[in-house]
Amino acid sequence: MKLCAFGELLIDVAPYGVSDRKFPIYEFNPGGAPANVAVAVRNLGQDASFIGQVGNDHFGRFLKDTLESKKVDTEGLLLSSKYPTSLAIVSIGDNGERSFSFYRKNNADVMVEFNDLFKHKIEEANIFHIGSVSMTDEPCRQTSFDCLNYAKSMNKVISYDPNLRRLLWDDLDIAKKMILKGLEYADIVKLSEEELTFLTESDDYEVASRLLSAQYPFKLLLITFGSNGCAYLYKNTYKHIPSFHVHSVDTTGAGDGFFGSVLAQIMEKEINLDQLDYDTLNQIGRIANACGAFATTQKGAIGSLAYPADIKKMLGE
Repeated sequence: MKLCAFGELLIDVAPYGVSDRKFPIYEFNPGGAPANVAVAVRNLGQDASFIGQVGNDHFGRFLKDTLESKKVDTEGLLLSSKYPTSLAIVSIGDNGERSFSFYRKNNADVMVEFNDLFKHKIEEANIFHIGSVSMTDEPCRQTSFDCLNYAKSMNKVISYDPNLRRLLWDDLDIAKKMILKGLEYADIVKLSEEELTFLTESDDYEVASRLLSAQYPFKLLLITFGSNGCAYLYKNTYKHIPSFHVHSVDTTGAGDGFFGSVLAQIMEKEINLDQLDYDTLNQIGRIANACGAFATTQKGAIGSLAYPADIKKMLGE
């Protein structure tokens, strides 16, 4: 099976200590949530492609090379000579939690337009994966929904990570509207606890999950709680699965490692989403928690995503 991910591919500019003159040193890490998910899936032995656009500049070529080094199919990654690659400046708190500021206005990922190459890559995949960062501005917003409509017309399984980045939206009411519009297409959805509350205005996570499930046609909802693990809602069953205790140094990419693991397991087992059993769901959640926790023990996003051997160590096997 194969996953096709669409969206932002950018440079995470992350702190990496201080110089001998006491100035901060930064490291340029490859990132972008949909690309992270594609790499996570590929690390775990499943095929993945990435479609989108970066600048035909030093950063863009570095990102393309990085995906190719991870054996992600980049045939659908466009290199623009007109628009530069986006940057996300990462700040890390004492507990490893990160915050972002973005240099992205009119950059390559924002200015991408739907095209026949994207159609081809969606056609050859089994799962189409998308986030909401590509829905923040035009023309990438329209491109996002063009991709979703095309994937739906091709009867692809659609996985969706709303991945709210408040600083990227001029208006949070529009953010909520666009994110909820994305839910109309999705089969598998991953939300953080913050995103679930943002969309439903409820901090009772089970109630909020059931509210969304009653309104939208997704089949499987996953909620992540950071160090407190995850929960799922499938059909009428809501269940929490505890996480693994690790020493976290950087949570960048943890949610993508988690979601990539879920999708890779579904792909490996060729699971029919209408016929999931709860033992399988519990196993999927436990392994995904291990992948998410492992990612927090390393710096950066793509470089911190787990391989099968890392999961076995986390599980004590």
